[in-house]
Amino acid sequence: MKINIDNPILSVEFRKTTKYDDIQKLNSQMGTFFYNKLYLDKVEEYSIGLICVSPGFDEFFRPKRPKYYEDKILKVKGLPGPEEIHFKHHFFFELKLDYTTFFPSNKEEGYHIIAQSLLKFLEELKYPSAIKNFAKRRFINDMKDFFVQIGCVTSND
Repeated sequence: MKINIDNPILSVEFRKTTKYDDIQKLNSQMGTFFYNKLYLDKVEEYSIGLICVSPGFDEFFRPKRPKYYEDKILKVKGLPGPEEIHFKHHFFFELKLDYTTFFPSNKEEGYHIIAQSLLKFLEELKYPSAIKNFAKRRFINDMKDFFVQIGCVTSND
């Protein structure tokens, strides 16, 4: 399964930090870890959107509901690149990180915050009916293993 952290939405002040690079490195490691894993043949791509904005902009950046695209072509105008984007067997969700803890964190602390937030989110996530047979427990366990492998401590259930 292809897994990725899609273009994180971070406040402008994050440009003065290494957060974009840290998240890109995490994305690469996660992609490698999950490359040969399969949790449902109807989910070939799994995208995670991260949002972390300063409190003044919080109300403008609400996470979108999780979406699954079995086979959909979306028409996009006004953006550089192709005007049509084809999603096939693609699951997407967005997750909000706490600004007050994530912004001042170093790389390791940031990974820990992402790990804790993501694992909590995954525990509570209800998959759309089209992919209700997704191997949720095995995926969560693998995600915990991934974060442990990169040095994050994950709390036990």
